[in-house]
Amino acid sequence: QLSHMKKLIKSFFFPEVLSNPILTPVHGTLEVVMNQNVSLSCHSDSGSPPIKYTLFKYSQKVSTLNRIDLMPALFNLTINSASDVGEYKCKAENKIYGRRYSRSLNFTLEEPLSKPALSSPTSQAKKGQNATLSCLSEKGSLPITYTFFKDKRRISQLVKMQKEAAVTFVLINTSSDLGTYKCRAENSFRNSTKYSNSFNFTLESCNSQPRIIFLGLILLAFVIGFALAIRFFIIPSCKAGKLFEYLFHFPYMLIYVLSTFKCANMLQVELHSWYFRILSTLLLTSISSETFTRQDF
Repeated sequence: QLSHMKKLIKSFFFPEVLSNPILTPVHGTLEVVMNQNVSLSCHSDSGSPPIKYTLFKYSQKVSTLNRIDLMPALFNLTINSASDVGEYKCKAENKIYGRRYSRSLNFTLEEPLSKPALSSPTSQAKKGQNATLSCLSEKGSLPITYTFFKDKRRISQLVKMQKEAAVTFVLINTSSDLGTYKCRAENSFRNSTKYSNSFNFTLESCNSQPRIIFLGLILLAFVIGFALAIRFFIIPSCKAGKLFEYLFHFPYMLIYVLSTFKCANMLQVELHSWYFRILSTLLLTSISSETFTRQDF
């Protein structure tokens, strides 16, 4: 106190140049949480009192304090919302050397995370398909670090995001790839780790058996009718090779029609196989009948 008094008397008789004030948090940290009380100290190391200190936030005056001694000015704030976190400056001024400004100071709001949501554009996946998973916490101080898991096993690297969702891709090759997926979100807020909901893929099924049977019956009826027409109308005026060429190209017309169906590949393979089994049987029967007919003559 004695040294402080000597400095005060000296500044009174020998005016000092007002130095730029220094703005610092009293508790030494710029990381704050919601509803926290914080104190800012603004002080010029040199300058003749009285000194008027003014605190600004984004160039808007917050508060003013007058010091007749050389002690710092203390400004008390409460962080009630995200708007209370911003750029702060202080100004020092006296009647001798005008005004001086401090450097800016920025608080960082630490907000606990909300539970992340794990989602995908579709819950049904096909074998060989890359399925997409997205993980996002709507609330929480940034950046947020995300990690993806499958059956409690990590399947991705740590991904730091600002506002966007973290995304990963899962290759569905076997039924084991349809397991339970989760994601984890973390930020700088203490004890803020949160896990998402569980997400399961299901393998897309083709339910095509009834269609195969129905179309197979139609095909069978058509082939039988076509074979009868061949036996009685075409064979007498057509060589067997030409006949087979006509019959060989028929299924491709049918396959073109089937290409609009869901699971068309499976239907095409099944019906293509059925057609040629029936075709080979009927051709053998027709050729045998033709042979017997010629022998009769």
